[in-house]
Amino acid sequence: MKTKLIKLCLTVMIVFFASPVFALERVIDNANILSSQEKENLKALISSISSMYNFDLVIVTETFVNASSPMKYADDFFDDNGYGLDNNGNSMGQDRDGCLFLLVTGSRDYWFSTSGSGIKIYTPYALDKLKSDVVRFLKKDNYYKAFQVFLLDSKEFLNLNARWGRSYNFFCRWNYILVLAAWLLSMLIGFIVVQVWKKKMNTALPQTQAAAYVVPGSLVFNVQKETFLYYVVHKSRNDADDSSGGSGGGSHTSSSGRSHGGGGGHY
Repeated sequence: MKTKLIKLCLTVMIVFFASPVFALERVIDNANILSSQEKENLKALISSISSMYNFDLVIVTETFVNASSPMKYADDFFDDNGYGLDNNGNSMGQDRDGCLFLLVTGSRDYWFSTSGSGIKIYTPYALDKLKSDVVRFLKKDNYYKAFQVFLLDSKEFLNLNARWGRSYNFFCRWNYILVLAAWLLSMLIGFIVVQVWKKKMNTALPQTQAAAYVVPGSLVFNVQKETFLYYVVHKSRNDADDSSGGSGGGSHTSSSGRSHGGGGGHY
């Protein structure tokens, strides 16, 4: 009996220390914008995706981040709290693969901090899709739905990488538009082909000269011409103001010296 008890304790300790992913909180709602049930639902979805792809997903909400920028705060939060999984699903692995979604409700800022393989998986096209999908709900203050969309979009990116070894790219981003364009192009080509066939079926020979249709002496031309002596050109400089509501792409170094990618903006 004593031996069985010792084996049971050892098994529990091995599982606990080998899988610290279960000991870390993945939904940190410091801004208190989620209900208890919403947090549990998000945790369950994160656990499902993380265990399937060995990729860490974290949601953090804050009212303010003081003097720190959203990017710096998100990077440091990810590093300092030990987030990131390796290929075996262990936390604090060598690669520390993951993505953290930071939402600052007071300043209405958001940031996606990527780490490890997440830097390549969340391509600029993937981040553009993520921002577009998430901000749509953030503007309505529907935070729970925005977090759901973040997790489901992330699952799509991870699945594409795991199954095909590909990253979310231009063709994925505009898939429906490309299909529509291909359909319209095929219709245009078909129309042109039909028109060519119709012309070939015409047995009447076209006249290349108008003389056959003109009554003699009924058409008189008066020659007129205009001569421009000079012209004036006015030039003015146009300083365009190029502004954007978001940023992202590439990689940078956090306070701990680790590489991070990602992007964000204001909603």
